This record gives sequence, structure tokens and C-alpha cells, in this order.
Amino acid sequence: MPDFTYEVEDTALAQQGLERMDWVRERMPVVRGIKEEFTRTRPFAGMRIGICLHVEAKTAVWLEALTSGGADIAITGSPGTTQDEVAAALVAEYRVQVFARKNETFDQHLDYAARVLATEPDLIADNGADLHVLALTNADFSGARSKIIGATEETTTGGFRLREEIAGYTFPTIVINDSRAKRIIENRYGVGQSVVDGIMRCSNLLIGGKRTTVIGYGACGQGIARYLRGLGAHVTIVDIDPLTRLEAHTEGYDTAELHEVLPTSDLVITVTGRPGALKRDHLALLKDGAVLCNAGMFETEIDLPGLRELSSESRPVMPDIGRFKLDNGKTIYLFGEANSVNLSAGDGNPIEVMDLGLALQSLSLAHLATGYRSLPAGPQTVPREIENEVAVRTLRAWTSGQK
Repeated sequence: MPDFTYEVEDTALAQQGLERMDWVRERMPVVRGIKEEFTRTRPFAGMRIGICLHVEAKTAVWLEALTSGGADIAITGSPGTTQDEVAAALVAEYRVQVFARKNETFDQHLDYAARVLATEPDLIADNGADLHVLALTNADFSGARSKIIGATEETTTGGFRLREEIAGYTFPTIVINDSRAKRIIENRYGVGQSVVDGIMRCSNLLIGGKRTTVIGYGACGQGIARYLRGLGAHVTIVDIDPLTRLEAHTEGYDTAELHEVLPTSDLVITVTGRPGALKRDHLALLKDGAVLCNAGMFETEIDLPGLRELSSESRPVMPDIGRFKLDNGKTIYLFGEANSVNLSAGDGNPIEVMDLGLALQSLSLAHLATGYRSLPAGPQTVPREIENEVAVRTLRAWTSGQK
């Protein structure tokens, strides 16, 4: 077994992380119940799980369930989303191999993902498909690839990448984002609330009256648009799919092409799951003083090199707000360095929502650990019986005590 190694900001922050986890744990009854089951059944005994998922308190409580099930864990996060105190607690108190810092660059993130794979996991739980791409397309990880028996993938972005960038699959991957529970509860309600919360938290801006453009009208975009409109924003939807635009129109939103709406938008949010949603030429169209943020998985939804090329100067003006002075005289404000704004500028999806999402992850991983031989290689959705079981448990938890 590989040596115990880690890379975090400061292990002295561990106590703060434990306190943060205490608050979250009390509000995750479904995962707590799964932890009790895993303590009895030990589905991961003798196994290592390699994880790429935001290193924050809700994830840490989930890891308690996995370790109770016998798993040895190595984990990395994503740029801008790590809670350094939680990373420290996982190392110091739970002996989890953590490779994550809040201020890591994207290149460091990829290096940390490689270090997770170097621990030779039996299962992987991915977020954006970085572990998958490394394991299945990079010859340096042929040893890791041969050991992996199954995987999960959390996101819309990751689902796209699995189906479009990878050939020669050697193990089954359950795509959590394909489940109705994930799309409806976590993406629509969880992401919708947390993105708007992150924007408001870091900026103290009034949402009411803002001319706001949401680029991408999948489940996450629908949730963001709904919460923005509930706070009084004037919301316009941009999407490349004609039927999706028609859906947005019939739900009462304005729709437009990017070049039509950017010159008048106060707030622009990308949430497509695709790189290059906002290109260099689009950025030049933004109005003076516009606020720009990304709610998708990766910063690449916004052409940051293009933004820098258009700018004569840039500097931070608040902890999560950067100001770019463009050569054309306009000023643009970028939130969270284009990392997922709900985590880079906030605390991510609501605790109760992630209780459901991480329950889906837990039972899917256990299903892979015990039944991987009966599953086909390649991306596939959460088994219906697992999704239904999680829905039953979640509804029971959320309605307990109601008359």
C-alpha cells in the first residue's frame, strides 16, 4: 500500500475544520444512516477509493461514512473550492490522504488528481471527469487503470467528457448527474440557491432590478434563473438549443443571442458544462461595470486568457472579486476567479441537498464494490432502486416531525 502522504495548507487548522463538520453532520441524517449501515456491512473492506470532489465540510461527513465502510481514501478538490480547515481535519483526525488547497491553480489541481491516482484506488468518485481522463487516456496511469473496478461521476460537465473524450472504457461508471434526483433536487434547487447566495455573499449586491443573463438552461440554469427571478431580477436566457430556448420562453423568461444581450447585462452567469461559453469576442461586448461569474464546473467556461488579453490592468478589489480594466475603457468585475461561484464565494449547495446527493454517491459506490462484475463498462445511470431508496429516505428525513 502506498505511503501516507498529503498536501494541504496547514494542519494546524484541523480543529476549525472539525467544528465546521459538527454543524453539517447534524443536518445530514441520510448519510448518517448510511454510515451506520456501512459500519455493519463493510462494503469497502480492503479497498481504496480515489476521489475528486470539493473538499468541504459536507464532503468530509460523507467520507466518515465511506471510512466506516472499510475504505481507505485519497481525495483532491477543485481550484478555489477547498475549505483549508476541513482539508486539515481530514488529514489530522481521519488519516485521509488529501491533496487540496483553496488557492491551487488548475495545473496544481491536475497534479493533485494524478497524485490521487498514484495511490492505486480500486474505486474512483469523480467530479468533472479529471480522474477518468487521466486514468483512461494517459499511459502513465496504466497501472492504476488496471486496478480500478468501478467509478462514479458527479457532474454535467463530467458526463459530457465521459461520453465525448474517452474510448476503450475498462470499468463501469455510474453518472450521478443522470439521475432524476440529482437533476431535480440538487441541480435545480441546490445549485439555484447556492449560486445566488454566493453572488450576494461576496458582493453585497441587490439582485432585484438587475438585468441578468443566464447562459445555459439545463437543470442548474433553470434553478439559478428561478431564484434570480424570485429576488426581482430581470432574467434573459441564452442557450444553443432551440427547444430549450422555447422552454425558457414558455416559462416566462426573455431569450436572446449572446451578442444581443451582453451589451445591456448587469450580471452574466455561465452554467453550460462546456468550455468556451463566453469567448474573447463576447467579453468585449460586455457593458461597463458588468459582473461576470461562472456556475459551471470549470473556469474554462469563460475565456480567461482572452479577458486578460483585452485588459490593460487587473487587480483584486474584494476577496472574491477581481476588476479588469479593458483597453476599450470599460471595467468588468469577475467573481471567484471564474471558479464555481457557489463554492469559491460561498459554502456550496445547501447541506440537506448534498445529504441526498452524497447518499446517491454512497449507495452507488457500494453497488459497484459488490456487483461490478455484473455491470457493463462505460457510463450508465444510477440504478432505479438506489434512486428510489434515496428519495424515500430523504423525504422521510425532511418531513419527520411534520403534522
